[in-house]
Amino acid sequence: MTDPTFYQRSIAERTSNVDPRHVEAWMRLEHPTLDGLSRAQLEAAVEEALACIRAAGAHQSEAVAASLGL
Repeated sequence: MTDPTFYQRSIAERTSNVDPRHVEAWMRLEHPTLDGLSRAQLEAAVEEALACIRAAGAHQSEAVAASLGL
């Protein structure tokens, strides 16, 4: 397993009971470059990613993360 990214560490501080890699993976499907997002956009992207995780489940979310090398 690789070290958590900056985004994964930030996500982990704001969420619980969810794999931060999964959140980042779903975010990157919509926003391949997260650096250009404002704080509000990042927070909205996290909420959208959490909704995707709830809808898709852990297995599919792990597949998305793996496909992005996370």
